[in-house]
Amino acid sequence: MLQLSLDLSGKPAVFLSNSLRYYNGLSSLAIYRNPPEQAVSLVRLKEGVDLYELKMEGAVNYDRLQIKLRDDARKQLTDLFKKILAYLQMVATEEDIPALMQAGIEVKGRAPRKKTVVAPA
Repeated sequence: MLQLSLDLSGKPAVFLSNSLRYYNGLSSLAIYRNPPEQAVSLVRLKEGVDLYELKMEGAVNYDRLQIKLRDDARKQLTDLFKKILAYLQMVATEEDIPALMQAGIEVKGRAPRKKTVVAPA
């Protein structure tokens, strides 16, 4: 099984930038075009990204309530990305690694390969 990860850390602007990059990458990913109903749809993910962007703009004047709303939106968006990663880890194969990397997803552990032992002559 592949180990996948996303960089969901950093300041709000960095998080938003990464979220948009991952959304665009997932949109082009063939294995995520038609996820099952239980998985997070691209529409739902886009709504989460848009909500976070809206809350981030609202918190620009350091209003405590707006900052709390922004942080809540970030937590929800992070949870969506974690669900997407869990789904991709279940369905992704070795052949999907280049496409996953192209989408901005970090591939950590690859499935162990069988060693071929050369028989002594």
